[in-house]
Amino acid sequence: MGRYNCENTIIISRYNEDLEWIYVLLKETWINKCIIVNKGDDLPDLHSDKIQIIKSENIGREGETYLSYIINNYEQLPDNIWFVQGNPFDHSPDFLNLMSENVIQNYIQKNFQCLTWRYNEMIPPNIEFDHRFFIDGNRVIQYYIDSRNQQTVEQHEFFDYMHSLKVKELKDITPMPYGNYLHYMCGVSGIPIPKNIIPYCWSSIFFVKKEAIHLNKKNSYIKLKEILLSSDIQGGSQGFVLERLWNYILTHNSYDSLEELKTVNWKYSNFCGLWNKSNNLMLLCSKSHLIHPSVKPPNYNSNMLMIYYNNITRKYEVKDGIYYDFDATSIIPCLNLQTAKTLLSFNIDFQSNLFDPISSFGNILNTFLKQPTRHVRFNISASPTAVSATCRRENDKLLDKIGALALKADRSS
Repeated sequence: MGRYNCENTIIISRYNEDLEWIYVLLKETWINKCIIVNKGDDLPDLHSDKIQIIKSENIGREGETYLSYIINNYEQLPDNIWFVQGNPFDHSPDFLNLMSENVIQNYIQKNFQCLTWRYNEMIPPNIEFDHRFFIDGNRVIQYYIDSRNQQTVEQHEFFDYMHSLKVKELKDITPMPYGNYLHYMCGVSGIPIPKNIIPYCWSSIFFVKKEAIHLNKKNSYIKLKEILLSSDIQGGSQGFVLERLWNYILTHNSYDSLEELKTVNWKYSNFCGLWNKSNNLMLLCSKSHLIHPSVKPPNYNSNMLMIYYNNITRKYEVKDGIYYDFDATSIIPCLNLQTAKTLLSFNIDFQSNLFDPISSFGNILNTFLKQPTRHVRFNISASPTAVSATCRRENDKLLDKIGALALKADRSS
């Protein structure tokens, strides 16, 4: 990968893992150097000029390995660095693919890229349908945690009981005025204290540019290492907090709320719609980020379809034959797909304060009036229980009136 005119270095934190996979990895010609920090039994000669083996004391797990490398090389870091555990495959089944030259071109220009998909086969649950962060089809998920209790949030909200015990243990020794140990680790290390939500790279396998490391002073990493080893030579509970901090340490990205986070990650409008073709009903949902095939498996029914508005392409995406269970904000008579899109647009514009009542009303009526004569019966009780409305906002009463007018126009034509 000479055309990038930079040095590409892989740092592997090894205890006693089998490193046979390195032979496959080193077939990639773009790799300049592979440094194995060996904290376990001696390794045989791996017969490659690219490999450097550093024998190290078995302390602090991978967190100490990463920090020591950064501290010792802070002034002469390579341009691109991959930090990897000795066995990356439990956490990143597609790891070797993610390290191929064709695939790294999808993230080599970023300052930071998480390269893990999960902790193990069981944790976290229900991740198979989240393809938002895949890299050229290879499995990766960018997780997020609450910086106060360190539990995952967003689509992958999952209560990690064992980690909650570590958080409680550390809270008991957190100095004032810090509210929790994660904030303390940042504050005393000279790293900005994060907002409520931070990104999390599960199991700490990631790509980073030296510029991202230089977001923090060298003394910040020295202090983090001191904290890591302060209670237990193996890192103790502090090591698990550091794992959850790497993504934030190297990006300084944090968010006040899920709503703010959504503006960063979610490319669709908040509103989406379910059109029941057999009952001629359009049901609206204001939380599209919770009911999309990329994050949650759908239910299947040939009489249903979901409609989403992509804010990037500015086009509607129609997912035919699927539906989700949700509490609808509105249920509106709807005779065809075009009207369903118009009703969705109506709500999106209203939410964005772009609503033009005259043109929106005219578009809906025009769509209905152009339809051939048909007799329609609405049987809400026959709708899936999932889509029964539990509430209807005041502004949605106008939509109900529009639906009634449209039916009247349809029957009189």
